[in-house]
Amino acid sequence: MNTKIFELPQLKAEVILPKEYEATNLVVAGGRVPKASWLKEVAAEKNIYCADKGIEICLEAGLVPQELYGDGDSAAKESYAKAKTLGTAIKTFPVEKDATDLQLLLENLPSGNLICTGVWGGRFDHLYSNVFSLLAHKEKQQGQVILADDKEVMVLITSGEQIKLHLEKEVKALSLLPLSATAKVTLENVRWELQEAELKLLHPYAISNIPQGEVKLNCLAGKIGLYLCFYE
Repeated sequence: MNTKIFELPQLKAEVILPKEYEATNLVVAGGRVPKASWLKEVAAEKNIYCADKGIEICLEAGLVPQELYGDGDSAAKESYAKAKTLGTAIKTFPVEKDATDLQLLLENLPSGNLICTGVWGGRFDHLYSNVFSLLAHKEKQQGQVILADDKEVMVLITSGEQIKLHLEKEVKALSLLPLSATAKVTLENVRWELQEAELKLLHPYAISNIPQGEVKLNCLAGKIGLYLCFYE
């Protein structure tokens, strides 16, 4: 097992993982646009990839991704053209296909841990697809996957993994969302602690908790999304 530290402007996460990757990739999808200052800070020293409309988010923030995957149905043609002139490798696909742009990107993403932004906001079906596509990617890579922007963060944690959270900003809510039929967890340093508690996918009750110091989560079985809301 290896310990890896991930830093976002609003938190530092220390995660114990089964596999060690030095590289952390940043994927920008086409959902809610994060603050440009937040995105620039997170993008520092990371390999950047984007899915379709994510190229517009990158260009607005002054970032040039290494690769762009998409069918061009949501991003402007001018954005694709500008990305090409800046040196971004573009992988295009037909609109009618059996995978989303993000799924196609994840299938070809180099090994490493992953922070994915541009996944929050908008339609629920898009968010649902994003969450479980990223969970499948995590299980394949055995690295860390974090869905994040300046307002919401979800760290995907699977059986045998542990995490410590050092929060830099006030959290409105902390929730544990089971992503498998059942999961078993221990959660410490929150208002309502859990000790080897069983969580069920069809009864997600462990929501709207309140951090009280350095939050510690141990996933004993199953799959969990550790969700944090930073809304004002």
